[in-house]
Amino acid sequence: MTRVLYSVSPIGFGHASRAVAIGLKLKERLMEPEFATGGPAVSFLESYGFKVHDIVREPVPAESGGEMKRAALWYIRYGLGYRSTRRKMTKLVAKLSPEIIAGDEEFASVSLAMEKGIPHALISDELQLGFARSAIARRIEAYASRWYVDFQQRVSNLLVPSFGTDAGNTHYMTPVTREVTKSREATRAEHGLPLDSRVVLLSSSGTGISRFLHQRSLEAFKKVCAEADVFATTGIRSPPTHDKSVRELGVVRDNQNLIAASDLVISTAGKSSIDECASTGTPMIAIPIKNHAEQERNAAELGFTFRDMDRLEELIPKLLGKRSEPARYTGAERTADYLASLFPST
Repeated sequence: MTRVLYSVSPIGFGHASRAVAIGLKLKERLMEPEFATGGPAVSFLESYGFKVHDIVREPVPAESGGEMKRAALWYIRYGLGYRSTRRKMTKLVAKLSPEIIAGDEEFASVSLAMEKGIPHALISDELQLGFARSAIARRIEAYASRWYVDFQQRVSNLLVPSFGTDAGNTHYMTPVTREVTKSREATRAEHGLPLDSRVVLLSSSGTGISRFLHQRSLEAFKKVCAEADVFATTGIRSPPTHDKSVRELGVVRDNQNLIAASDLVISTAGKSSIDECASTGTPMIAIPIKNHAEQERNAAELGFTFRDMDRLEELIPKLLGKRSEPARYTGAERTADYLASLFPST
């Protein structure tokens, strides 16, 4: 089998979910990926049977009341984490001698691949920054932006899991999502959700950064939904409510099945959650973290802003149960095929 080192940003589960979808397709093509990541993403990837190296260190952005804070400190901590990761990644690359290196918004492995002439690809949907608000944060971000633009230009293959027109080294793979593996009935039975009730799912981040949405969403749900409806939550647990209409499910590995089985999803505007909702046709309310440039851009494409947190009582009944035609994306297959093409004998 072709040896693939696949490094993954450990911030949240979005990058890891995308990596799972691509990794499973790589295995079908007789390419054996070994993953490098950190934090909760390690056990998440291991649960799918992948070998995982716990060496990537990236800080979670600070958030308070739904607003991203202290961007300057986050950039500094990110730089320190990159240096630590690169030292460990150098040893891992020497040990594994991978034939291909792929990095999902993890840059140390890809920079080593460029230095050593190893076929490689950077997978990223966040091609520009924009998190800074203070003067000092903007100065630090300007430096980081110059580095990142140069990095994107120097990689051999920049694979974007979205729609767009290929140009130069940039190739658009279309959205990458995991396949739904269980029926609505089986998924609801697995999680103790009634089959004959409407389910509003609060799909929270694996980092806990979206806790600000929990109470506001629950309060709106209780005001506008019927007594038989169910409010389910996934991700890092919030304080228990002891409310009979609430099901706190914790971290759910195959969250795509739960999204498909729900009647409405409320979440922050991470790309993986948005794509999995579109892929299954489940309606979504996407409330971005304020000042989180990537999430604000994602939400804007769907017509949402941070201020829509004050409109949940209006939005929930408007969207609940209003399913769309499933998009059924094939980005995982396209990305796996592209990575396979980097190795001549595959």
